[in-house]
Amino acid sequence: MRLKTLVGCSMSIAMLTADALAQTTETAPANPGAAPAQEASPQQATTAEQPQTEASAATETEVTGDEYVEEIVVVGLQRSMQKAQSVKRNSDQIVDTVVAQDIGKLPDVTVSETAARIPGVQVDRARGEAAGQVLVRGLPDVTTTYNGREIFTAETRSVALADFPSGGIASLDVYKTTTADLLEGGLAGLIDVRSRRPFDFEGFELSGAVRGSYANQSGRFDPNANVLVTNRWRTGVGEVGALVNFSYTRLNYLDSARWNSGNIATGTVAGTDTQFRYPEAVGIFYGAGQRERPSVNAAAQWRPASGLELYAEGLWQGYRDSLSDRQLLLGLRTPATRFTNVELRPGTTDQARSITVENYSRPFMFQGATHRQTDTYQLAVGGSYEAGPVRLTADVARTDSRFDLSLYSFDQELASAPLANVNFDVARGPGGMEFNFQDFDLTNPANFRYLGFFDRAYVAAGDDWQARTDLDWNTGVSFLPKVEAGVRFTTRDASQENGERYGTPRAGTPLSELPVDLHVFRGGFQGSDLQQTRTWVVPTYESIRSNVEQLRELQNFAPGAPERLRLFEANEQTFAGYAQARYEFQVGSVPVDGVLGLRAVRTDTRVTSNTLANGVITSQTGNGSYTDLLPTATARVRFLRDLQLRLSATQTRTRPGFDQMRPILLGPPPPCLSEPSPAPSCQITGSGGNPELEPVRSNNYDATLEYYFLQTGMASLALFHRDFNGFITNLDVTRDDPVYGPGRQRVNIPVNGGKGSLQGFEASLGSFFDFLPGWASGFGAQANLTYLADEQSFPTGFQLEQGEKGRIPNVSNWSYNLVAMYEREKLSARLAYNYRSRWITAYVQNPEGEGFTGEYVDGVSRLDFSASYAPWNNGPLEKLTFTFDASNILGNPFRNFRQFTPEGATYPRDVRYEESIYALGVRMSI
Repeated sequence: MRLKTLVGCSMSIAMLTADALAQTTETAPANPGAAPAQEASPQQATTAEQPQTEASAATETEVTGDEYVEEIVVVGLQRSMQKAQSVKRNSDQIVDTVVAQDIGKLPDVTVSETAARIPGVQVDRARGEAAGQVLVRGLPDVTTTYNGREIFTAETRSVALADFPSGGIASLDVYKTTTADLLEGGLAGLIDVRSRRPFDFEGFELSGAVRGSYANQSGRFDPNANVLVTNRWRTGVGEVGALVNFSYTRLNYLDSARWNSGNIATGTVAGTDTQFRYPEAVGIFYGAGQRERPSVNAAAQWRPASGLELYAEGLWQGYRDSLSDRQLLLGLRTPATRFTNVELRPGTTDQARSITVENYSRPFMFQGATHRQTDTYQLAVGGSYEAGPVRLTADVARTDSRFDLSLYSFDQELASAPLANVNFDVARGPGGMEFNFQDFDLTNPANFRYLGFFDRAYVAAGDDWQARTDLDWNTGVSFLPKVEAGVRFTTRDASQENGERYGTPRAGTPLSELPVDLHVFRGGFQGSDLQQTRTWVVPTYESIRSNVEQLRELQNFAPGAPERLRLFEANEQTFAGYAQARYEFQVGSVPVDGVLGLRAVRTDTRVTSNTLANGVITSQTGNGSYTDLLPTATARVRFLRDLQLRLSATQTRTRPGFDQMRPILLGPPPPCLSEPSPAPSCQITGSGGNPELEPVRSNNYDATLEYYFLQTGMASLALFHRDFNGFITNLDVTRDDPVYGPGRQRVNIPVNGGKGSLQGFEASLGSFFDFLPGWASGFGAQANLTYLADEQSFPTGFQLEQGEKGRIPNVSNWSYNLVAMYEREKLSARLAYNYRSRWITAYVQNPEGEGFTGEYVDGVSRLDFSASYAPWNNGPLEKLTFTFDASNILGNPFRNFRQFTPEGATYPRDVRYEESIYALGVRMSI
């Protein structure tokens, strides 16, 4: 017999046998709220539409003479791309998916890093991961679900994607448009995290992975591991399956930031009348700590009879973070400060570039010893029943989440204010601030003295019951093949409690007389020659926490944690029902299909807020009720077998978060308010929520052209437009104080903006080059580009002057990803580059009456690499794979800037060095 090899663009499609196709199917529900159902691969979907395709012909080929068709099973990165294309191609919505190429192996170390690779998704990074806000097409209001169920952390409406360890995830689906059967509440869309279930596997499977990682800023090694065990059995009561997956990740991280204050002051050169402007404070901040995420998910499935399936599943998601934050601050603005050696910035007449200061405030330092802990549980039962043309699904779930924080801050200062040289804008490297002290030893404990101790206890909690049932009816009518309807009910509770106190009765005490252990910590800014003054004497994290009762006693505090005040408690009930119909018809020879639907949602909310003023607790309770009618319309026009156009028009709403409606918390009055004529900038500061917030409303229009030219090859172009009203933005607001008079409060609170719009486009292209000969066929590439143009108006009193005005905070105009891949036989490798352009972080009301300006972040780029190697093709170690991962290889610092005049005068704010992480691991399955 002779092996017949097919060469060409269709090789990997045409050579799949029926068995190979069976191995490439993916459990992907048509909507995330339904029970899982077997979904066709791209080839199966194609053959269902046109039975006489290359794929079907190839799979039916029989052995004739000495020739037969070779079987090729798509695995690894190519298999992941194929599955992702299958979901996108067959979905009712505009969706982008990332599928784990193997058990415990998403393309990135964390789920949040994976999300950043998806077109139109932007994330913030800090503390060694993509842990901040997730934006989908420029909007932050994203609903997060787990296996189609709403999931949240404590009192919030969503959960951080970084809280999902990648070892337990099967795929990540980002829905950029909605249909009536999807959960409401996400102005930007919906992100569904899907775990594995036992019926995803053929039988027994035991898989595990162990990784050791090294973080170059903290200089620490950490373990990571995950284990999955599953099996399915045929019994006398039907088919039964069970699965348990354990995951544990740990990271010791260190972010190092050199910073200028955002407040700009005016000084006078010593011995002259020459005035200049400068940031009123500079400093170093270290965000350090050890973060752990243990997680367990389990699932059981039972198929007692054909058409009937029941399941139960649960998730425990843990988060533990021991923060050892520390800061050194030089306050340069005092009546006695003396400025010499003032050098102005080139091209300016009054902006200082570098100065020498003396007689300023003693440099201040704090050492934090904070512990944060979250436990989130979700348990669910449900099932599906199919009889003829009718399919009924049901799901009931309970979610419970609690966040606990204990925060201790040990405050200290230098015994004197040494002569300091400060450069606010260094002209080399990444720029930013740099300072040094003249003839002063920061490693000598005798040069420090104690100031005070801050003690805080905080608890946030949330829980819910959610239940839904859905009915699908295959009508048998050609132009209206399916009608769907469903109802959903949730009842949700959320609360926050906070207690804090600060004491200074032992201020001035030498550090050596306090019940703590002192040390000089490891400095940051690794890889940079800037800011050589990096370390100083502080208490250890462990000694602060282990001796907290002695420290409380020194402040004359009552024993134990501070008493917590219930800031707010809320209950929200929602009742939702939907109906939608799927239609199909042809225009000439062109098939057209889509979904028309309507979702109605009733929301009843009750919020009780508590405020403590002058020792008296006052409570306010508000009730709100409103009904949303959310229509959806989608269409898919299939010009060719592999070329299709999607159109979508929807309305969406997003409710304010519970924390956005909490009361304002004010800090203590500053000493300057006791002066006879305080300066206008002498204000009580604070932050909090705004009980008067309204939901954000949006009309959305989308169009996507998709071309599937290979099994792992796709090109798409998407256009989108959003018209929204009431976008919530945090602003600094000046308010009157009942004691100190007009304009004496400056608080940062959320407000509803006016009308706005956001539009843009996404372009994606990706494929493996399996049409190339020999070893070159293992290369592949992916690229995507997103452009966003946005604007919004502000309420009366918040109009901006000029420059970059009216932008939505945290939105970059441009972002793109470039990925190079290689996969052949034993080796798989992936190099990924990510970039997002400048974005506004906040609008700031200038204290000197110059209107609103802002702060913005410079463009951010990132390069990551991952590789795996399987040495053996057969035998007991056939499924043993060695892995290597490197994240943030470039190590480019994060940089943001403060524009302090409407004309565009700018100083650097932060230059932050973030972790680059390298990991070696091994993965094995049986």
